Amino acid sequence: MTNEAAELKTLLSEYNPNDIFNVDETGLFFRRLPDKTLDFKGADCHGGKCSKDRLTVLVCANMSGSGKIPLYVIGKAKNPRCFKNVKTLPTQYEANKKAWITSSELFSNWLRSLDRKFQHQKRKVAVSVDNCPAHPKVPGLKAIKLIFLPPNTTSKTQPMDSGVIQNLKVHYRKLVILKQLKAYEDTTEPAVISVLDALCLLSKAWANITAKTITNCFRYANFTSEQPAD
Repeated sequence: MTNEAAELKTLLSEYNPNDIFNVDETGLFFRRLPDKTLDFKGADCHGGKCSKDRLTVLVCANMSGSGKIPLYVIGKAKNPRCFKNVKTLPTQYEANKKAWITSSELFSNWLRSLDRKFQHQKRKVAVSVDNCPAHPKVPGLKAIKLIFLPPNTTSKTQPMDSGVIQNLKVHYRKLVILKQLKAYEDTTEPAVISVLDALCLLSKAWANITAKTITNCFRYANFTSEQPAD
């Protein structure tokens, strides 16, 4: 066991599995169909496999799988046309020009909001994250202990990157296919997936991921706690 792994294990031993979280983000070409599917008749690049319309999705859950934090989605448009007259979005949503997480604003604001939530619940939690530039140290956190994972080990030590994000995308693509098939049945035309559609489908896909899947991904990433889950 490396020194970094031993240090992480020691830190995590202080927390209940319900209070150990991991967070990571991923890019999502939200209009793109799965790579192995056939194209619909007459389909072109718009909304098909070649679509480059992108969102960034921040994914966070705890080790026991009992706490899936609502998805945090970043797009390019602050107020897409599809949001008109919509009072409540199915996920958290923010925007910047490149649809990326930015250290100075989006990640820090999201983490502080989560910290306030845990303060209200009177909880002390550990949140692990990789040490890329988009994830700065955030001062003033009261309920969250931010743990930075060892550099150059993300694929091995990041639970969200060890299957949770992939599982989310599989569920999302399945829902996109079903929406496209329904559109063809009703109108014989392909559905155009809007940002609002994407948020709705992401929310459903996130709900479909089981606690067992999440705990298996934490175990695969060698996250352990000496305390049993409540």
